[in-house]
Amino acid sequence: MLARIMRKYKIGAMAIVPLFMFAFAHTAAAQGKAEEGQKIFDVNCAKCHGPDGSGDTPIGKAVGAKDLRAPEALKLTDAQIFTQIDQGKNNMPPFGGTLDKAKIEDLVAYVRVLGKKKAPAKKAG
Repeated sequence: MLARIMRKYKIGAMAIVPLFMFAFAHTAAAQGKAEEGQKIFDVNCAKCHGPDGSGDTPIGKAVGAKDLRAPEALKLTDAQIFTQIDQGKNNMPPFGGTLDKAKIEDLVAYVRVLGKKKAPAKKAG
């Protein structure tokens, strides 16, 4: 398919290579570092969400902190998680004024790690 596009638009391989290099570099740069995200989470987020992301803390229960391991949290895209951290949502305050983009990306990466730890099944009432 790429060869067909290159022939149709008479684009040489040398013109395409920099585009792919930029795309791959940008994708890699957009990925946060979960290890760094955990440090940021422990300082800024664990008070409400708990060290395991469950939201099962006194403050978390009081403000309705979401379980970051729950199915509805797992359905969010990285961009949606980034926006919620950056701008806040409901009772969650915005962190965009205190955390730069790279730190928020690190947090997103760590939230994904928390999401791999299964939330316990809810008991039938």
